[in-house]
Amino acid sequence: MPLYLSVGSVQPFAKLTTEWPDDEPGVVLVKDGGKVVGIQLDESSDVVRLPGLIEKYGLNPEVVWGRLRGDDDGLGRRGLHGR
Repeated sequence: MPLYLSVGSVQPFAKLTTEWPDDEPGVVLVKDGGKVVGIQLDESSDVVRLPGLIEKYGLNPEVVWGRLRGDDDGLGRRGLHGR
C-alpha cells in the first residue's frame, strides 16, 4: 500500500512536478520549484528507507517523522498512515 508524506508547504496553484529517481526504486518525489515537498513510497514498509532519503534530499527529519502516526483500526491492529 503506498504511503504519501507531505514534507513541505506549497502555495495554492503552485506548479508541482513529480520525479521518479532512477536510483530510488519505489520512490516518487513531488517538487515545487526544485524543492522536495512530498514523498511517496510504493510500500508503507519502506519507511525504513526514510533516514537515507532525509539525508539525500536535505529534508527536515522532524517534519518527515512528524508526518507518521499509528492508528488503531478498530480490530486492534496498528498501521502507518501519512498525516
